[in-house]
Amino acid sequence: MLNKPRLGNLPYEPKVILSAGFAGALTDDLQVGDLVLATEVVDQEGPSCPVTWPGALPPGDWKPPLRRGRLLTTSLFVSKPEEKQNLGERHQALAVDMESAAFAKLCRRKEIPFGCLRAISDAVNTSISVQVMTLVEDASISWRGLAMLLARSPSKIRELRFLAKATRMASRNLASALGELLTLTLSWGSEL
Repeated sequence: MLNKPRLGNLPYEPKVILSAGFAGALTDDLQVGDLVLATEVVDQEGPSCPVTWPGALPPGDWKPPLRRGRLLTTSLFVSKPEEKQNLGERHQALAVDMESAAFAKLCRRKEIPFGCLRAISDAVNTSISVQVMTLVEDASISWRGLAMLLARSPSKIRELRFLAKATRMASRNLASALGELLTLTLSWGSEL
């Protein structure tokens, strides 16, 4: 899509690329289900990329509320509260994810407006065990790995239930915010 493929006689160019998903909180004031609308995205290796969409938000009471600020992208899960706090302080970031910086850099290079919305799925003080993290490394559950983990450590069911509940709440808030953002910030006029 970013290479402007031809649709009929015209090149297609997206109006905006929006990266939406989950993130871990890096500050004490963000809780599960809170939303971060990034103003810039940074990774651990390079300079930050500004987020160009949506610009200024229309005035009003956003429900759920949107917190604006910097998002950090890392290549590995951040599972320990101390690591989260250190990363937040070092990079002056509100939250951490694993993919937004790549999209931001690509959109910047191609001069396509970029937006980034993240729902918090784990608070800064939430510790996630390495065993549970490895179950979801590629964004899908390894059912065989889950069975093996529970056979070895039945107590992990409590952590899994907590994460499932947190993810459901974050999903609901993310869907609601996406609907509001897209409806209120994109042009839906007759030119479409």
